[in-house]
Amino acid sequence: MDLLESLNRGNYNLNSKDINLIIFTDDKIFRFLILHKLNELDQLHLLKSHIHSLDDAKYADFLSTLLQINPGFSISLFDRDLLSFHPIDSLSLLNSAASNKSGLNLFDEKVLEFLHSNSIHSQSHSLLLSTLTLIKLDKHHNKSENFQSYLDALTNISNVHSSLPHSQLSLYLEALSHLSSSSKIAHKLSQLSTVIRLALSSVQTPSTKISTQLYSQENLPSTIPDTSTQFTLSTTLANICQYAPPLTEEAETMKKLQKSTKQVDAEEEEYMSFDKVRQRNSNMLEMGITGVLPVLSKSNSLLTRRNTSTVYLGLTNDNTNRPQLLRDGAIKALLNMTTHQPDSPTSEDLHANQALAKMTITTPPSALYTPPIATSALSFLSPLDALLFRGSQQLQQFEAMMALTNVASLGADVSERVVSRRSGAILDAAQTHLLSTHTQLQRAAAELICNLVGMSEGAFRRYTTDARAGVHCALLLALSDAESLYTRQAAAGALAQLCGMSPLPCKHILSEPQRFLRVLIALLGDEVGCVHRALCILLATLEACQEVLRTDETAKNAINQSRLVPTLKHLIPRLASEEGTQLLPLLKDTIVKLKECGVSVS
Repeated sequence: MDLLESLNRGNYNLNSKDINLIIFTDDKIFRFLILHKLNELDQLHLLKSHIHSLDDAKYADFLSTLLQINPGFSISLFDRDLLSFHPIDSLSLLNSAASNKSGLNLFDEKVLEFLHSNSIHSQSHSLLLSTLTLIKLDKHHNKSENFQSYLDALTNISNVHSSLPHSQLSLYLEALSHLSSSSKIAHKLSQLSTVIRLALSSVQTPSTKISTQLYSQENLPSTIPDTSTQFTLSTTLANICQYAPPLTEEAETMKKLQKSTKQVDAEEEEYMSFDKVRQRNSNMLEMGITGVLPVLSKSNSLLTRRNTSTVYLGLTNDNTNRPQLLRDGAIKALLNMTTHQPDSPTSEDLHANQALAKMTITTPPSALYTPPIATSALSFLSPLDALLFRGSQQLQQFEAMMALTNVASLGADVSERVVSRRSGAILDAAQTHLLSTHTQLQRAAAELICNLVGMSEGAFRRYTTDARAGVHCALLLALSDAESLYTRQAAAGALAQLCGMSPLPCKHILSEPQRFLRVLIALLGDEVGCVHRALCILLATLEACQEVLRTDETAKNAINQSRLVPTLKHLIPRLASEEGTQLLPLLKDTIVKLKECGVSVS
């Protein structure tokens, strides 16, 4: 490593000993690092004369590595017949050259014939190299009609071999990663258990099955596969498991335009349908995919972790998959990935957070968290917070708030931590989303606030003594008449709690008696849950504002002129005949209180 340290210090005066070390070393990782550094320093030319003097085997081996670093420079060094080497050396060199467009000129008819011949009549190593090279060439030319025949070749290998040497398995995985970019091929892969199981064999998994919801650090394998193998495997799994991303309105319009001009492959789009992807995920679950994901989640590669997050997101999209994911260590893996994200993540980087949110929304706390539950739940706040704020999409924000609602319900201490986090930013965001034109976002925000105001002092103060408390309460009152039943229930539920705990919210919402009465009357005509909330709000407001109502003729007249009293009376037979008999005492108390406030109830 002395040579690498010297180069890192900017000293690139290489002697013959240094150059021989670079060219003849058997340590390919060391060679790659040195060549990469020389390329950064623009000093690869120092090796030029030495490369030309190499024998064919070393020449092919060295240039295969160099092609990965600087394809243009490497191809300028080619001065030999590429097919004159040992077939494996020729194929390795051609495979590296096909990775970059600058190498496409090397593939004349003679070379292509050589590749096709080896992709059919050869041993697995040659077959894999030639097939992978042909796949790369087809992708450069946007051709996919031969993908099925390439998949057939890989399937034949998996039917014959239950395992492969590492060098061949790497080629196999890279070929799958390219082929699976076609949704049609991805769908077929999900039906080929031998192909997938051979791919999964590249990851060493714990020998003992984990039965708890968290994946123990001690049970991770001691030997981790190389980063490139992890990446190609995770790419294949992500291509198979990912759903089509939600489109913005602008993107949806563009897609319709592309369809009209036949720029969209209808067959590829069909294989990205919700039902097709769900079936793929179900198949992959049966093949044991969850066994490798916790290992991939700890990869040093950001791209591998991102792919693994995408796989988890696809799998968690179906509620029926979540119990198995829980058993196989998904929570530990997801939490681990959320702690190793870029400082400025994209919505794709947040797939792990989103999968965690989905699990949190539907999983009982006793299964989701380890005791003590409230303490364990706090570790979920950071990833859910990130999902709400950091470059996320609307669906991600919706799921973040739904998950935070469940977390906040675990107790007053947890709820207070949600509100106090980042100086109240979560509550601020929820209040902002109350104004959203997106119905689901509005609903999730209302449900989160409903949970917080009853358990957090900080949230309670926001709606009672805060300078804008009146505005906040007025918004909840308005949303109690929203189009969405869930939003009405949540907003009215928040008001019912607030009015039951303090007279201040009652005074805030009664400051506009006409609006107050209109919303209350609408709620009283709604389903039983809304009726319950409306009666709680009305009774608490009457009790809190009893003296005002007795003396304020404007408010009293507004009640008398409204249909409040007839609506309450009509509730008596309705509640007696429905599942609302338990509300009759509350209804009676409300009517009595109205009379005490000077309102005519006859």
